[in-house]
Amino acid sequence: MTISQKTAWAQLVIFSALVIGWVVLFSIKGTVFYWQDETMMMTFYWLCAGAFAALVIMNVVAGILKSRLKGITDERDKGILRKASLWATGVSYSVVAALLLALAITYMNGGSETIPVYFPLFIVIVGGVTLILTQAITALLLYGRKVNHAES
Repeated sequence: MTISQKTAWAQLVIFSALVIGWVVLFSIKGTVFYWQDETMMMTFYWLCAGAFAALVIMNVVAGILKSRLKGITDERDKGILRKASLWATGVSYSVVAALLLALAITYMNGGSETIPVYFPLFIVIVGGVTLILTQAITALLLYGRKVNHAES
């Protein structure tokens, strides 16, 4: 298993834990309006901060290992990471656009011209999590594909 695969697995674990934490938090409180309760809001922010810190630590360790093991990565690794980044960017932009559209439609139909400041922050956080999860999943799927080599 390459360093890139191990990094993708670590990202998948970190952000899957974050999403599970969100689901548990929102299920316990019965709402996604995390800013309406001070305890829920701080728990939400601590979950996000913990995932971000774990991601930073994981990337620092992976960067150190990659620099020590430079000869291990090849063109296939670079191509896989490039394709995974393209997929992740497209999916996360689509999710952010869909959430912004849903927000606009909801508030326009409700007759309100203002939205709480927490909605855009929440949408950015969800977009970032979507980006990292999609990149990790795509990289793992592409590494798992069998490559057919034509015999010369």
